[in-house]
Amino acid sequence: MESGKWFFCNVLKKMVIIVEKKKLINNWKNDLIEFYKNRAVFIKKYVSENVDWTDVYDPFINEKKDNPFLIIGEAPGAYEVKLKQPFVGKAGENLTYLIKKSGFDRKKDFLITNAFPFRTYKDSKNRTPNASELRIGAKLLEKEIKIIKPFIILLLGNSAIKAFSYIPWAKDVKNLTKCGIYEINNFKVGLCFHPSPLAFNRSDIKKALEEFFFNLKTHI
Repeated sequence: MESGKWFFCNVLKKMVIIVEKKKLINNWKNDLIEFYKNRAVFIKKYVSENVDWTDVYDPFINEKKDNPFLIIGEAPGAYEVKLKQPFVGKAGENLTYLIKKSGFDRKKDFLITNAFPFRTYKDSKNRTPNASELRIGAKLLEKEIKIIKPFIILLLGNSAIKAFSYIPWAKDVKNLTKCGIYEINNFKVGLCFHPSPLAFNRSDIKKALEEFFFNLKTHI
């Protein structure tokens, strides 16, 4: 009888440990979603014109593995705003192609965000975020990185690199060669080209991006 009680208590303890571990795993995901919902409030203190305040963020947060790859692009475009997801236009198609080259899973292994989290526009057309917007974006990126604790940070394009360089501990990133992976402040940081249709039409850039993503597995 006593051995039966011991066995039951032991199983119960293990179940409690499993539940607690799941809570810890989901904590960063809940914190991240809450963080995303509050970004507009923070940015509106500094920026008020030519910004679409529609929330755009990775819809598969709850499916992510811990310490995922973190992809940082430029900013959402009109199509991303429509679907409320990052990288779903033509550049998104190119990114999906590159992720397949890596052998990893877009939904589980990569968390996708942007240097500036909202669509910036001029005369209803997409525009590149300016320096002051990227400086604000950098403050958010720093907090985002603290929550996610990514295995590797991937900066795609000049805006992502520029915004990242505004983080105090990452200012030297702008001096690094594209399509390499480096150690910065105990983070692995990769930088390469943005997979925009214009860039992807250049065979040299497409090849560089393909090799960059294909070689990610060598950094595991």
